[in-house]
Amino acid sequence: MRATAAPWLPAARTAPPLRLALAALLTTGLPIGGAPAQAQAVPLTVQQVLGRAEVLLEGGAWRAVSDRSPVRLGLRTGAGRAWLASTAGGRSGTLLVGPTSRLRVFQGEADLQGGQFLLGGPVGVHVLGNHLVLERGAQARVDLGGASGPGRVAVLGGNARLALGARVIRLAAGQQAALKTGQVTPFTETDPWYAAQFTGLGKATVQATRGPVYVASGGTRQIAGVGEVLQAGERLLTGSGAWAEVGFTGGGYLRLQAQSELGVRGSERTARGQEVTLQLTRGSAWNVVSGTSGGTAQAAASASILSTAARGSVFQVEAGRLVRVFGSGAQAGGPAALGHLNQPLDAERTQPLTLQVDPAPHPLRDLTLSATSLPGARVTAQVGTRTFPLTPVGGTGHFQLLPSAPPLSEGTHTVVVRAEWRGQVRTRTLRVTLDRTPPTLSDLRAENEGSLLLVSGTVRDAGPAGGRGRLSLTVQLGGESFTRTVTLTGGEGTFRLPLPAPAPGTPTRLSVRDEAGNEAHAVLP
Repeated sequence: MRATAAPWLPAARTAPPLRLALAALLTTGLPIGGAPAQAQAVPLTVQQVLGRAEVLLEGGAWRAVSDRSPVRLGLRTGAGRAWLASTAGGRSGTLLVGPTSRLRVFQGEADLQGGQFLLGGPVGVHVLGNHLVLERGAQARVDLGGASGPGRVAVLGGNARLALGARVIRLAAGQQAALKTGQVTPFTETDPWYAAQFTGLGKATVQATRGPVYVASGGTRQIAGVGEVLQAGERLLTGSGAWAEVGFTGGGYLRLQAQSELGVRGSERTARGQEVTLQLTRGSAWNVVSGTSGGTAQAAASASILSTAARGSVFQVEAGRLVRVFGSGAQAGGPAALGHLNQPLDAERTQPLTLQVDPAPHPLRDLTLSATSLPGARVTAQVGTRTFPLTPVGGTGHFQLLPSAPPLSEGTHTVVVRAEWRGQVRTRTLRVTLDRTPPTLSDLRAENEGSLLLVSGTVRDAGPAGGRGRLSLTVQLGGESFTRTVTLTGGEGTFRLPLPAPAPGTPTRLSVRDEAGNEAHAVLP
């Protein structure tokens, strides 16, 4: 199968601020005159289908429809969508039929019955029996039921007129009309359901991540795991400096860029097999599409949907439906995505995974780690039932774990550091002792003996690492400081320091610090 461009007319003139958002949707035109000859007599024809769509037959039966099929009585969609071309009334316009939508054919024109639709003028349609005409270059969305209420027509660009009963309502860009009352109000786009989508065969799984990547469902979210299958209704989110790769088990993958969001619209069985549809709702993504069984694939993308049907192309898609194509067609075959711009990606995918963990200082107040792996790897540290993601540093392959909240308890912990990269896994295990108990000072004395000041006392460390540790003792006399190391036995040690006698009245300050950084202080008269 060869990917084809979406059947839209040349770029329409739209009113700001929607010009940029709709430019890509209406620019990759497929001339209506390119349809097969047998479809010319039917004013309404299917130009492209992604997901499942069915046409109504004589007798009331429904049949799955493919590209370039006439629509004589009616059409309905499942989780996917369908592009239609309309030549009724001497107008050559387009219709995008959204998921779970239906229409019938009335007097050669589409009569929209339920769901969501995007229209590109010049086109005439009926909306629940009310006639709607879009001028050349106009765009409008029609919402019937759902969150939009009983129904509305919203004009995104250009001008339209709606015959509602005995009234004729004229609408300009940024206006919407309620079908029930005819009331005209301002319109602001908040739900661009026609935004960029990806449709692929099989299941959609998380193949690789870097940085903070989460799977959200409802009001909860959790760290995305490599190999995790994305379910209908779930959303994949990336944070700052992060990315995630999602692969289709039937071939092809995409990389979700930083600060982006990808939702799973649904999955259904079609003539091609089980297809899953993903929608990019925020940010941008790269799409590397899989190839066919023979021939040369083309670098082609539908304006608002990318299908994983053409090998040898990389697309960057933004939530505003802008499509950037990188690379050209290449012969299909082999597991890698061909093309001179795809080969570096595939070389990156086949790198052997490495993992090095820097020795942790012993002991620590809080868990901190440093590790080195491939720049695109996902590195985590697991302590008991808790998992902590390590943050990449500068994209150089260095990762750091900073203190977490709530902190781990005092004591010795087993830490398993894990790196994951495109199905490869490496682990390293280390033991870390956390100590937040400060040492203590007792039996302190300061005695003058001639030109010397003798400072003595006892230090104790009852922390987890204090049994055979060493403490750093500092005595400050005025502006001078003297530091000594005290070795502990059984958590206790004594000291006796001869120091130059200070001037009379100079305070003597002592501080003791253990290896974890915990401190205690005392002042002698």
